[in-house]
Amino acid sequence: MSRNTQDPREVLERLRRAKKILIVGHRNPDGDCLGGALGLAELAEKLDIRAVVHAKDQAPEGLRELPGADRVTVADDLPEDFPEAFDLVVTMECPGLDRTGFDGLHQLPILNIDHHRANDEYGELNYLDEDSPAVGEMVWRLFEVAPVSPSAEAATVLFAALSTDTGDFRYSNATGKAFRAAAEMVEWGADPTLVAELVHGRRSVGSVRLLGEALSTLELHFGGRLAVIHVDPRSFERAQAQPSDTEEIINTPRGIAGVEAVAFLKQGPSGEVRASLRSTGDVDVRSVAASFGGGGHTNAAGCSIAGDMKTARGALLAKLEVLLEK
Repeated sequence: MSRNTQDPREVLERLRRAKKILIVGHRNPDGDCLGGALGLAELAEKLDIRAVVHAKDQAPEGLRELPGADRVTVADDLPEDFPEAFDLVVTMECPGLDRTGFDGLHQLPILNIDHHRANDEYGELNYLDEDSPAVGEMVWRLFEVAPVSPSAEAATVLFAALSTDTGDFRYSNATGKAFRAAAEMVEWGADPTLVAELVHGRRSVGSVRLLGEALSTLELHFGGRLAVIHVDPRSFERAQAQPSDTEEIINTPRGIAGVEAVAFLKQGPSGEVRASLRSTGDVDVRSVAASFGGGGHTNAAGCSIAGDMKTARGALLAKLEVLLEK
């Protein structure tokens, strides 16, 4: 039976009934996904719960240097001793179980932790709060009610989660709750300078080359209100880049004067077209992502679109035009 809660005490109670947990996040993990998972792993282990953090894809290069990030196992399949050696799966920031990229997780009870509005509520317990600025903030609330204290390292990775998901506190989810949590994290030893350096100052050569590839495709539409860029398998090949190298690219055209929305289309080797969307003010790109089966937040969302790049681009532009005409 599935149950929803926003009470961290209920979540902590469920965690403490487990002896060993598997923590997984969404494919191509970002700062919130990774930071939240690392923070939760420390909390679990301080409660004498063994924790394994497992991911389908690598995080962006700088984030791999967060404290404790070396404990993450990146693999195509679940651990060899799954499910026998575990008694609970915890998913981080995954509106649907398929977002993890792994099959078979349903063999064990699932604790589903997410702050997206559209969530499939697939867990035995669903810790959902769309008003939370980040999953990292939700994990921070678990520390607040736990009989253990966060280390400076945990505070730092959870600050990284909060900082990245609020766009360095620039997005609409940079609420009072976000700033209060950030202040508390710093008081517990979080290092904002380190986080800024890892997020913005540690880029691979491939990511810089891929940025050039993407910006060479820049087009402005609807009187300069929409910026569109894309990369395809040939772009990755020329740049010698990996999927994780796309993480910061969308923020460059977002800064163009007059641009209210940005669409960044990525076609990988599998042929699937993935769209990342960003916007300013009350331009709700989440509604566009949701029309393609995706989700996210008002100013930051994403989805997958069927078809080749030309087809996906045309379908997305049509939806964005309707949005910007409102």
